[in-house]
Amino acid sequence: MEFSATKPDPHPARSQEKILVITGEDLRHQYFVNQLNAHFPLAAVLTETSVYPSPPPGSEEEKKAWDWFFTRRMAYESRVFATVSKPLNQPPVIKIQKGRLNSPETLQVITRFSPGFIAVFGTGMLQENLLNLYPGQIFNLHVGLPEFYRGSSCNFWPVYEKQLEKLGAAVHLTNEGIDKGQIAAQAAIELDDKDDEQTLIGKTLLVGVQLMIATIRNWKNKTLNFSPLTKPGKLYLRKEFTPQAVLRVRQMVESGELAHQLKLIAEGKN
Repeated sequence: MEFSATKPDPHPARSQEKILVITGEDLRHQYFVNQLNAHFPLAAVLTETSVYPSPPPGSEEEKKAWDWFFTRRMAYESRVFATVSKPLNQPPVIKIQKGRLNSPETLQVITRFSPGFIAVFGTGMLQENLLNLYPGQIFNLHVGLPEFYRGSSCNFWPVYEKQLEKLGAAVHLTNEGIDKGQIAAQAAIELDDKDDEQTLIGKTLLVGVQLMIATIRNWKNKTLNFSPLTKPGKLYLRKEFTPQAVLRVRQMVESGELAHQLKLIAEGKN
């Protein structure tokens, strides 16, 4: 699906079967939309403009590690997330400027489509004014397992902390807490001794997209089941993802430490 600015239909049909997506603009977000649209017609897609922060490195080594990480991420995502499936329809795409996600104008756009299900991935925090309009209808794809990791970059921190078996994804109801809503679906990723930091991170989205598809199917079939998040995991903020943290992961990869850890896990399962 190619993202472009498109005006919404001024007279959409009112239907609780409508699915609306709110996400970002990057390739991983486009992949998320395309995969959902390959299974379900979408009423509309709202894309939030954002600029990923680039914190200053503390050394030349940290700067090189930062560039190394994002060069590898771009190569991985260009190879894996560029896959395009045939969409079931061509939904209008509306761009939201940074900081305007919860604005009255955005809410007006959303209500114009009368969605019954709102799928969210990779956006800023949704605030009370939007959450109160659609209680029990907004589902967030979290590329982490909320019982262990909440907040930002939750598919990075298990690698950093050498907790690879806690890599996974979840779809949960969105509330005013950070990744604290009731869980509709969750799963850990399959680990392989040939994985690297990028494939581990990428697998959380691949699994998460399938979880969102399953959640929408269950919603359509009225078979949704929820599990409470009884023990919320550690909260990571975006500002904590730094060149220093990335340097540690680079050292794990280049020293063979990450590969050794994966090998031990694989041997333990045999």
